Amino acid sequence: MLFNSYLFLIFGIVVFAAYFAVSNWRARKVFLLLMSYIFYAAWNAPYLLLILFSTVIDYFAGQKMAQTESRKARAPYLILSLAGNLGVLSYFKYGGFAVENFSAALNLVGIQYEPMPWSILLPVGISFYTFQTLSYTIEIYRGKLEPTKSFLDFALFVTFFPQLVAGPIVRAKKFLPQLVSAPKITADRFGWGLNLVVFGLFQKVAIADGIAAPVVNQIYAQDGILPLSTVLLGCVAFSVQILCDFSGYTLVAIGLAACLGFTLPENFRAPYAALGYSDLWRRWHVSMSGWFRDFLYTPVRNLLKKKSLRNIIIAQVITLVLIGLWHGAAWTFVVWGLYNAFVIVTELMLRQSIGHWRVWKYKFLIPIYGFITYWLFAIGAPLFRGETFGQAVDMYKSFILPTDNHFYVASIDRYLVLVCIVVIFLVHSYLRTRAFEKVAYAIPIPARVFMLTGMMLAIALSGETNQEFIYFQF
Repeated sequence: MLFNSYLFLIFGIVVFAAYFAVSNWRARKVFLLLMSYIFYAAWNAPYLLLILFSTVIDYFAGQKMAQTESRKARAPYLILSLAGNLGVLSYFKYGGFAVENFSAALNLVGIQYEPMPWSILLPVGISFYTFQTLSYTIEIYRGKLEPTKSFLDFALFVTFFPQLVAGPIVRAKKFLPQLVSAPKITADRFGWGLNLVVFGLFQKVAIADGIAAPVVNQIYAQDGILPLSTVLLGCVAFSVQILCDFSGYTLVAIGLAACLGFTLPENFRAPYAALGYSDLWRRWHVSMSGWFRDFLYTPVRNLLKKKSLRNIIIAQVITLVLIGLWHGAAWTFVVWGLYNAFVIVTELMLRQSIGHWRVWKYKFLIPIYGFITYWLFAIGAPLFRGETFGQAVDMYKSFILPTDNHFYVASIDRYLVLVCIVVIFLVHSYLRTRAFEKVAYAIPIPARVFMLTGMMLAIALSGETNQEFIYFQF
């Protein structure tokens, strides 16, 4: 069930009507849980069993760890949680990748092996809810979280429908306290939530799907080496698409949660105004990068004990390669992770060698530094978006080799993409050190109403409204 579909509009009306009609808080939580299950089952009902499996195993592990006093005694239950969740994730997401590469390895040494085609469907959102439940058991193991005694609350934490499929990845210590008592929903918070929903759908439907996706799809439908200008346009168009698609989803999720009285974490902080690649990753998909920082990078760095530059680099590389694999079971994502690690490590080494300078002390360098940061991110597009590794290689060959292929995107489409990225740059630059909500409320009400009306009109006129969000495949 897609946020940008008429079916979800009907679903949302039913949910909100019943939610506000019931006064008993426990009954409302039960209703939200049931509707969250229905929301997920609309994709593939049998896969709902996987969510129930994660819910039961992690609730059980959390309760058992709470009954012990030492980490050593809690370890078996943490291992149970890790093995259960990562085992399911690995089978469904990486099973086909493993079989394919195992077969290729055997063929290299002269052993002919043709496995059966891998036909297991990837459960939607499995990477997100798996990481969410794992954060719960890991923090209990570390002694930083007391497990909830309410199975209902824990089940709703795992399956809360606004952010179930593509985040943001919510931490239990932030969400579970919100379930203790009924939230106070004011007209102001409800209205702000609706604003976010409209803005998020505008980003997804009008910009990502309506302007950027057609250009990206045209370019990536081509084979071989393309004109450099076409490849660069593809990088820009995909940077617009991926931002507006994913940011759009999370804004809708945060907005729907706000309308129901809940607070979800911010997931994008003006990433295209970042000054430096590390800064960009602190602003892009904040809940995911924060999860990897707390539950992978920091433990790996601590395991290496000595806080040397070499050990920091090792931890960075391991983390970013696994972030690449988290995005997809393909070598393109592995190399994409390595590319990001290379850029971050290079930046880190430059800072170590020339000192922890602050480029924004020299104002004329800020736009240049920001522009370089953006392009380092954008040119990773062929690895992230490319259908095959070979296509990504051909895209990069276009940077240095001439071609007889003279494919170009229509002028109007090029200009629309360029206008979008310029507007995004300007908006992100303004929001770099400002809170989005405060900026929005500073806009006079008539202007806000005019903007929201324009966005709703753009959504209505955008035609097809049921294109999947990109991050559903992860």
